[in-house]
Amino acid sequence: MSHPSQTNAGANPAFASPEMTAARLRTILESEPECVKTVNAEGRLIDLNPAGLKMIGATDVEQVRGTHLSMMVDAKDWPTYQQHMSSVFQGETVAWQFRCNSPCGEQRWMEQTAAPVYGDKDPDTVTEMVAITRDITDKKRDEAKLLTAKENAERASAAKTNFLANMSHEIRTPMNGILGMVNMLTETNLTNEQREWVSVIQQSGESLLRILNDILDLSKVEAGRIELENSRFRISEQIEELQSLHSANATTKGLALKITGCEHMHSERSGDPVRLLQILNNLLDNAIKFTSTGRVTGTFTCNNCRNPAQENTGNDPARVHFVVTDTGIGMTEEQTKKVFAPFSQADATTTRRYGGTGLGLTIAKTLTQLMQGSIAVESEFSKGTSFEIIVKLPQTTQDQPSAVTAPRCTENSDTADYAADYAAAPIRILAVEDGEVNRLVLSHILKKMNVNVAMACDGKQAIEAFNEGQFDLILMDIHMPVMDGIAAASEIRNIEKKRGSEETPIVAVTASVTNAEVDRYKTFGFSHCIAKPTEPNRIREVIDAIRN
Repeated sequence: MSHPSQTNAGANPAFASPEMTAARLRTILESEPECVKTVNAEGRLIDLNPAGLKMIGATDVEQVRGTHLSMMVDAKDWPTYQQHMSSVFQGETVAWQFRCNSPCGEQRWMEQTAAPVYGDKDPDTVTEMVAITRDITDKKRDEAKLLTAKENAERASAAKTNFLANMSHEIRTPMNGILGMVNMLTETNLTNEQREWVSVIQQSGESLLRILNDILDLSKVEAGRIELENSRFRISEQIEELQSLHSANATTKGLALKITGCEHMHSERSGDPVRLLQILNNLLDNAIKFTSTGRVTGTFTCNNCRNPAQENTGNDPARVHFVVTDTGIGMTEEQTKKVFAPFSQADATTTRRYGGTGLGLTIAKTLTQLMQGSIAVESEFSKGTSFEIIVKLPQTTQDQPSAVTAPRCTENSDTADYAADYAAAPIRILAVEDGEVNRLVLSHILKKMNVNVAMACDGKQAIEAFNEGQFDLILMDIHMPVMDGIAAASEIRNIEKKRGSEETPIVAVTASVTNAEVDRYKTFGFSHCIAKPTEPNRIREVIDAIRN
């Protein structure tokens, strides 16, 4: 095929004149705002356009013609420059970055694209390199600033995560003692007045614990660390649980509470039932909290039942609608716009009057989005509010494997006598806890589960007890004096390895339960993790797993 210039030579005289072509090229080069230069195989400058002259502080190309490029390129980048230049003279087009020193002595960053120029006599031989060079110093500075800002943000995020983990431990540990002792008090002979006082302590403690959980959940949201489980469950069972859980509060305020669902809520669906309940509990808590008179309703329908007039085509039965409506204080249009923002309340007086962190709806929105859904609000000031959640919860098939689920713990875990549940021979448990109150609580819980318990106050005592006896399960606190739980667990694993014995399940019982911490425990040989405050049902789940 002929070159275009050859094809058009007869039609356009301009293509037939080498002098005219050279003049045009010179005009283009002189008007080019970027530096354009040609270099010979020795690395010496042949030609340079006006933009290039300005870049190096010269006024005439004769002043710099023949200058070796090593005089212009920073010594640290010259070896790399040579390698790229060698590739160009082998026929490649190459782009790279390098540093050079400006006439005023300032170091500048350059970005260069270079291509080979073949000789007129031998079209297969590269005789020159033509390069377009642009100054990217400002871009590099901006990139450095962004990198510094990113590193600072990551350090700040890590510091916040560590702070929250420490605060979680510092708050949960005494809360474990408070709630544990309160549960023990409820099992004693109390007068009605004393029982009422104990109930207030328990409710206040659980309220404080919910605030702490909201703050920790927010940190997970910001870090993108919230992960959803995928289990089989029935929404109808959740409806019963929600009705039971919130009826007492509604009745105390004289409110009518009714939670209903369509017939398809009885079918099994797959999703994260715990996180779904977290969303719904938050909405119902808010509805009851902000309603003084009237009613609170929850309506749960599948897509088909919600739109019966529509054909099934294009209608997704996996999508479920949850609508929570109240006749409470309502919100203005301006307030509804910021209701999902972190730490946001309707106004300053709301926090003082009703309490709360203003984090629940932020977390609810994030969880809903993770479930491939959406959340919306409609409200009228002094007349009530309606929240609608739409999430994707596919119906399961009969042959779909069921997730392994254990009885779910609630915040009001009962400490009733569990001994009747365990006709099997008692298992041997080593419980390691440095806090005297927490040891008392843990001992009280375990005595009701038909187990033999040995107690240790720190990791060193735990290792001594492990060497002297045999245990089916070890409950290990993490933060302890003398030797912490991680060091103790690692030593126990070393002992088992030397003995050639099977690994004893070691459960971390700790207030530090962020995702990062739990993952770290697993690397040191822990098999489970139980959060403080310690719930009896969670311990029972672990014991059941050991027995089975």
